Amino acid sequence: MREKYKTFNRNRIQGICAAEIEPHLSFFTGAFKEWLAGRPMRVFLERPNRVFSVKLPMEDRVVVKQFGWRSTIHKLARPLTGSKAIRSFRIAMTLREAGVATPRPLIAWDRKDGGAMTDSCFITEEIPDAITLRQILKSPMILGTERMALLTELARLVRGMHDAGILHRDLTIGNFLVAPKSVAGGRIFLIDLSRAVHLGRVPLPLRLIDLARMKLLDLWPDFFTAYCAGRPDWKTWRPLLRSLVWIRRRRMDLWKKIKG
Repeated sequence: MREKYKTFNRNRIQGICAAEIEPHLSFFTGAFKEWLAGRPMRVFLERPNRVFSVKLPMEDRVVVKQFGWRSTIHKLARPLTGSKAIRSFRIAMTLREAGVATPRPLIAWDRKDGGAMTDSCFITEEIPDAITLRQILKSPMILGTERMALLTELARLVRGMHDAGILHRDLTIGNFLVAPKSVAGGRIFLIDLSRAVHLGRVPLPLRLIDLARMKLLDLWPDFFTAYCAGRPDWKTWRPLLRSLVWIRRRRMDLWKKIKG
């Protein structure tokens, strides 16, 4: 069944929300920030975006992402580049309609004052007790059979995202959550959609650039074989993928040296 969503525009706030959230819009567009003060929460990230888990009055625990700005220039340019919060919501809708696992979006909004964006927020359902795929794969306790099962599910999820016309553009293994047990038929969920774009069709070269960000190293053969299911001709691109991974690693090493 296709999920229903509503757009809204009130009190200089524009956004989109799930249908069951609409009766509570006055809470989110009004006292939400004040309500958060002193509320118990689990914080995942502080800067430039603040990401945390909290229990809402009308929902179970949710994950809130409050978008920040790296500089004054970025803040001033944000109205020109578009809303990251609303883009994340719409990309999540597209992924879920295509059967690609991502936490269910609940509400996203932007507040503008004098043409400048002063508040931007995206809220999703929480995947209970989930940890990142990076933590799982780097754990010395993971069994070979579990690693292989996760890689296969990961490859199918990423292939489904690309087949749905979505280019993620920040596809690191830290942007996948792994649930302790199967949720709705799977354990892996794609997150951090603010840089993603819906192209309609993602050509293979762009897919490889997206994949190179994952840097799976010795796990590439197993992952790429599962990703190429039904398209054996794609496997001939594996050397290029390895080259892209190597280039990306060198760029990241150089950037770390520049930052000191």
